[in-house]
Amino acid sequence: MTNTRLGQGASLEREYGRVLGWYPSRWRRTHGSAMLGTLLDVAEGEGRDRPAHGELADLRWQGLRERVNAVVPADVRALAASIGTGSAAGFALVYLLAVSWVPWGPPAGTAWPELPWFGPFRNPGVLFAVPVLMGALAALVRQRILAHVSAVIAVLGVVVARITVQATENWNGPGTTTLVTVAALVVVANVGDPRDRRALGVAFAVVTVGLALFAGLQLPTGHPFESTLFTDGAWWGAAVTPALLGGTGVLVLVTVVGLVRRRRTDIAAALAVAWMPWALAGTITLRYFASEDVASLLMAVGSTAMALVALVVARRVPERFRRERA
Repeated sequence: MTNTRLGQGASLEREYGRVLGWYPSRWRRTHGSAMLGTLLDVAEGEGRDRPAHGELADLRWQGLRERVNAVVPADVRALAASIGTGSAAGFALVYLLAVSWVPWGPPAGTAWPELPWFGPFRNPGVLFAVPVLMGALAALVRQRILAHVSAVIAVLGVVVARITVQATENWNGPGTTTLVTVAALVVVANVGDPRDRRALGVAFAVVTVGLALFAGLQLPTGHPFESTLFTDGAWWGAAVTPALLGGTGVLVLVTVVGLVRRRRTDIAAALAVAWMPWALAGTITLRYFASEDVASLLMAVGSTAMALVALVVARRVPERFRRERA
């Protein structure tokens, strides 16, 4: 380091050095010295003896992003967010139509006279369903900020829906299982930039068709396509059943293993991360709807282990395979 740079102020170098501590240690070993030199060169060129306004905050934010990328690579987060956005929208759409709104169902006061309605809706699920759908549409047209704003509104909708249920004692929910699942889906949808429109569309189609099909089949009842509307409890007991979630979890595991074996590690990790909200729903329903404590534990532990292993493998994949897949 030159005498000029030393004269410009050791305090400036110390400040930059401290803020670079927000970056991961591996990143600092590789890029830290060059980054520090660049920051000091820019400051010297601009005649500054202190960081520019907002510079330290921006460096801290970038450091946090690098730490997140060190755990979950950016490409994995983007794909997981795309899958999560599509699956959240699929869940929201079918839940809105089959449970909360049911436009083809009997009018107010006829099916369940004692049910406290939420305007034209049978429960306040619309408060989170519509923002989730708006967020998916925003992601589809590459309006990322609008997608994130919609996510915040959806989370607020979950909170307000919970308060409304408690205030009105609406036994049609949305119940805890629904609210927790939606919140988890929204979180995964926002772990990255949902820029992969194909993954978003495929996830939306699979979840929408799958949920609509099983809502119609109502396998536990043995009377397919008889019911035209569901209560929130029946949604988890007769449509999105513990058996369905458990079977899907096995299918996801087999798919993730197959992708890892084919060195499609980014896709495998993204799928494993995007599965976690459904694993949470499966853990809850297996425990409280099916009274299968062991299966519930296996769902929780197995899904978490699958996601962690897939992420570790994705981080360690040779760089040449990443370039081949790009």
